[in-house]
Amino acid sequence: MTNWTNEKHLTGMERLKKFEAQENRSGMAENLGYTIEHIEEGRVIYHYTPKDRHQNLIGSLHGGILASLIDTAMGAAVMTKLGASEFHTMTDLTVKFIGAVRDDNEQLIIEASVDHAGKRMFATEGTIKNKDGKIIARSVASAIRL
Repeated sequence: MTNWTNEKHLTGMERLKKFEAQENRSGMAENLGYTIEHIEEGRVIYHYTPKDRHQNLIGSLHGGILASLIDTAMGAAVMTKLGASEFHTMTDLTVKFIGAVRDDNEQLIIEASVDHAGKRMFATEGTIKNKDGKIIARSVASAIRL
């Protein structure tokens, strides 16, 4: 496992691309099991197919997994805006659950972007949609540059 604090010489975008290129990712990336479709400055798109271990007691995808997916994507979008030796952390997260995911084969698309990148604070937004474009969840969050 890479200690990312040892990679201070890389920009946030470089760290993110290096992390996502690993064959075996660690932590939440490994647990969630999403794949990356697209990375650009201020924007990322992930794909995710539900896992049995992420199901709740009523047979749908657990809301905490949806929140983790969208938080991960928004954090990655922020990373693309960071310079070398800069890190960030999310300061708040609001998620609105709009639809349920009951199909184990449902391909979800998680898209996140940075709306505002200030000296210290970032404003982000994200959506989770199914393959038909139906919104499953919508989120806004803030991050602080460290």
